[in-house]
Amino acid sequence: MRLSVYCAEKFNISRRQAKEIIKNGHISIDKSIIKQDIEVTGNENIYADFNNKKLEFNINDFLLYQDNDYIFLYKPPFMHSERLHVNDELTVSDIYTHFPEYNPLSRLDYEADGIIGMINKNTALNYVSKSYYAIVSGCFPKYIELSKKIDAANKKKVKVLSNDDTGFHAEMKRIKYNGKVSLIEVSLEKAARHQVRAFCEYLNHSIAGDKIYNGIPYERLCLHCFKYTINNKTYFCKLQTKSFLNIYDNF
Repeated sequence: MRLSVYCAEKFNISRRQAKEIIKNGHISIDKSIIKQDIEVTGNENIYADFNNKKLEFNINDFLLYQDNDYIFLYKPPFMHSERLHVNDELTVSDIYTHFPEYNPLSRLDYEADGIIGMINKNTALNYVSKSYYAIVSGCFPKYIELSKKIDAANKKKVKVLSNDDTGFHAEMKRIKYNGKVSLIEVSLEKAARHQVRAFCEYLNHSIAGDKIYNGIPYERLCLHCFKYTINNKTYFCKLQTKSFLNIYDNF
């Protein structure tokens, strides 16, 4: 196995973190520092010279709902999905560790907020849908359905393929318009990375605060997942949604 695989399992960190600590010289084999992700058997004397940051938090700050089949969590804005470095602050993946019997179903971008869902490992998954509110520039169309494939080869910014109408589907409608920005609702079933953000830019109505997809300046990405359905269970995060809608009211 690769040294990074061994370290990830041994020290309870991600593969990405393991590769980082190897590269930075924090792993030794038989007292020799190793900076390459070499093949190991697991029988070597492998030692680590780093401190995995211990995080203390109240799970009730994030847990919205739990039963034997489903969990709904709230992800605040400015929280990463997973740790990139061993000393990073709290991430969604840290919260997931409290629920080892459940699998996560989706993720939200760093600056976005809202509901993320989990399903019990023994529960069949038949259906998932998510609904978002977004604040976008200009007067958005009253209603539009869009089905486009997405080129996600670029890790930073995806591209909507305008000549292909057989891809990911979205229903998008305007809720309000104040003369400057629109509050829109977007509903998805199967989703791709950055789909809502890329679709909004494609329609020339980028999301406010979206630095990657040419949104008007704002202190955060104005994208919020307010409704989440897994199979026959639907959850709304009403309190957090009220806070998000206040952003639009004060825009």
